[in-house]
Amino acid sequence: MLTVRRDATFDAGQKIQEYVKNFFTTGNVVVRVGLIVLFFGVAFLLKYAASRGLVPIELRLCGVAAGGVALLVLGWRLRMKKEAYALLLQGGGIGVLYLTVFGAVRLYELIPPVLALVLMVAFIALAGMLAIVQNARSLALFGACGGFLAPVLVSTGSGSHVLLFSYYALLNAGVLGTAWYKAWRELNLTGFIFTFGIGALWGASYYRPAHFATVEPFLILFFLMYAAISILFALRQPPRLKGVVDGSLVFGLPLVAFGLQSALVRNFEYGLAMSACALAAFYIVTATVLWKKQAEGLRLLTESFLALGVVFGSLAIPLALDSFWTAGSWALEGAALVWIGLRQRRCLARSFGLLLQLGAGVALCFGLFADPPADTPVVNAFYLGCLLVSLAAFFSNYCHCMYRDRLMTWERTLHGFIMVWALLWWFGGGLAEIGRHAATGHGIFAALVFLSLSACALSWLNRKLAWEDCLFIPCGLLPALIPLAAATFYLSAYEHPCARWGLAAWLLALGINYYLLKIHEQAWPKNLVGSFHVVSLLLATALLAFEAAYWSNQALREAETWQFVTWCIVPGCVVAALYAWGRRLTWPIQRWSREYLCAGTGILAGFLAGWIVAGCLHKGSPAPLPYLPLINPLELVQIAAFLVIGKWYKENRAEAAPYRSVFFSVFAAGVFVWLNSVLARATHFWAKVPFDGSHIWDAPVFQTSASILWTLSALGAMTFAVRIQSRRVWFTGAGLAGIVVIKLFTVDLAGIGTVARIISFIGVGVLLLVVGYFSPLPPRRSMEDTQ
Repeated sequence: MLTVRRDATFDAGQKIQEYVKNFFTTGNVVVRVGLIVLFFGVAFLLKYAASRGLVPIELRLCGVAAGGVALLVLGWRLRMKKEAYALLLQGGGIGVLYLTVFGAVRLYELIPPVLALVLMVAFIALAGMLAIVQNARSLALFGACGGFLAPVLVSTGSGSHVLLFSYYALLNAGVLGTAWYKAWRELNLTGFIFTFGIGALWGASYYRPAHFATVEPFLILFFLMYAAISILFALRQPPRLKGVVDGSLVFGLPLVAFGLQSALVRNFEYGLAMSACALAAFYIVTATVLWKKQAEGLRLLTESFLALGVVFGSLAIPLALDSFWTAGSWALEGAALVWIGLRQRRCLARSFGLLLQLGAGVALCFGLFADPPADTPVVNAFYLGCLLVSLAAFFSNYCHCMYRDRLMTWERTLHGFIMVWALLWWFGGGLAEIGRHAATGHGIFAALVFLSLSACALSWLNRKLAWEDCLFIPCGLLPALIPLAAATFYLSAYEHPCARWGLAAWLLALGINYYLLKIHEQAWPKNLVGSFHVVSLLLATALLAFEAAYWSNQALREAETWQFVTWCIVPGCVVAALYAWGRRLTWPIQRWSREYLCAGTGILAGFLAGWIVAGCLHKGSPAPLPYLPLINPLELVQIAAFLVIGKWYKENRAEAAPYRSVFFSVFAAGVFVWLNSVLARATHFWAKVPFDGSHIWDAPVFQTSASILWTLSALGAMTFAVRIQSRRVWFTGAGLAGIVVIKLFTVDLAGIGTVARIISFIGVGVLLLVVGYFSPLPPRRSMEDTQ
């Protein structure tokens, strides 16, 4: 900023230096210097004569005036021979007449101010006519300066401002008339500076609210006059808009006039807003009229007027409305400018439109701190402001898609950010409104409906309007449903998925999700669609399990086992149903069979395995039913879970073939652990042993039963190994049998009673004899063949 100011100061000084140099080095320098000396001489003569009293003052002033007239006449006669010399003489003559009248009214009070003003107006008119006839720009400029300074020079401070501004209206009419014939920029700028500068000085010193009715018409008149002058000048020479004169008149006029207007209407409610609207209407209507003329010289001026109309229209909104409505109005205006800029290939209009939309978002954010949102849901300034900002950004993004070939490089970079901006305000505003007004339970379901319908609408826009940027946005629906489901689970003490109108909301959300997967399965990447099918299956299963667990808890509040087993029953039933009837559905099961019958069910089977392990640590009280080993809710469901896992492996043997040995090893270990948990649970219920690790392990009945169970397990493993001729499985069973023998001599022998110890040793010994007879070690060759 400092650099710019220093450069501007340097340029101004250089121009002044250049003007002084030209004044004394170009043209008729002698005449110019002579006139300056003559003025000083006349001034000294008047002063000397006044101080000495030699000649009556009236005669002195008449003599001076006669000298001025002589200069004027001589200059007129020489206009054909020596044009430059003649113009200097005419200017000097008119200057002498100005000074004479000034001296008569201010120094000697020989004539009244009104008469002096009339005489000065006559001299001004004379100078203007001489300037137009002779095409003398400098003479017109000299006359204008004298005319605007005349009332200041003759003023006593007690005159009427109506007369002052009426006089300036006459002068400006002369400037306007001159502009009709001549494109003199200096004259236009001189009139503009004097009119509004002296008007501002008067207003700062003398204006009172009571003067509004007599001042406002003159301000409007002067504004219209100089707006007409700028148009007349454009008809003859297009404004460069970057020059000092043109910039001051085209853009400086509304700024100065609006600044003065703000001082006049500061005591009126909505005064500034109405003034800005009036200015906007004037510039837009004028631009429309000029546009219809299709004149080449008016093109830049028309665009300038249109830009000024947009600016003042934008400014009127915050002056009249709160920040929320301001944001919405600016956003719509910005979107319109983007559209017009693309249609007419105007980069400046598009840039201003984007800036307006950014300003709309900023205004909306500031409004949140300044004005608390209203209590009326949806129909309030905050949400409607968010809605308008987002719709404007959506429209701008669509225009960019339609006119992509007309975009600049930086606009192509911003293209994606416009869509992100639109989505932020659309979803942010909608979810914020739901959070502010919806009750705890209703908020999640309202968010489900809002997100689902939004995704569906964006998908429809993508297909209907060929709107490329909307293609992948609906992909976000499914990831958004997951945290909502988690929030429902978090609030499970108060809600469940089907509470109130939750069933309808979740059905709508999942239905739209599958609808989007169906219609976009060719457009979206195949891997993405397949992953979404898997996630959709898991989400639906989790919601069903959650709902079933909620109702089982409601039915049997004191029996937590029933709620626990529900979390396994639902996924198990889903897997079983998919394998029993899923292939009958052409879409989505057959179309995405690998995702549903392998990946999806595989994850559910893994969940069942984890649930089985968790169930082994569960007390498993079957209340209100009595406990029977294996024939109780927990262990029956665990058996069913093992069967479902086995079914999954059978259906996917080809895909699981590389992991066959791992699967069977883990499966067998799981069954073994589960059998031990059944034994521990039976010990708890029948032997009245507390269900915790230390008490169960110390119970003699558990130790005896465990020894027999482990030996039976070893017997089963070794018998199965002989059948399949697998030395690896046989050694596993043998290892387990060895662990039993070690346990007998380290635990059972020292820590349990006589009867239990006897039963342990005899039972294990008999079983080992049976193992040795029926399950000998398979030969090595058979093992190698099997491998």
